[in-house]
Amino acid sequence: MELFNLTGFLLHRTDMKMTNYFKKRLKQLEITPEQWGILSIMDGERAITQKDLSDAIDRDQTTVVRMIYSLEKKGIVIRTLNDADRRSHNLLLSDKGMELKSKLLPVVTDAHNHVTQNLTDVEIAELHALLDKLYQVVKDE
Repeated sequence: MELFNLTGFLLHRTDMKMTNYFKKRLKQLEITPEQWGILSIMDGERAITQKDLSDAIDRDQTTVVRMIYSLEKKGIVIRTLNDADRRSHNLLLSDKGMELKSKLLPVVTDAHNHVTQNLTDVEIAELHALLDKLYQVVKDE
């Protein structure tokens, strides 16, 4: 089978280029795409546990803890003990984190619009559905 006919190769190639583009766009705000994933899920008023966050972004808890620690050092995330489960932590965005998130939203929207500029809304929806079908096959592998 030819390399350019392999779905995995095409996805990886596209992901690498899109991630590099996104990194360049986020660099001015000193945030990585992975950290954006966390910020996009979090809120300043409603706490989320580290486990729920790791499930939401589909990353292992150890990786999420490292990323949260980095964001906490920057004053973006607040970590408190979970009253219902002392082994767990609740996470909230700080005021600085909420401000950063509001600055990031237009950058992320612009980046999304740039990379999808050659697709119609219907094609974007179809792409999302197809990618989800692929994900469902490998998510527990």
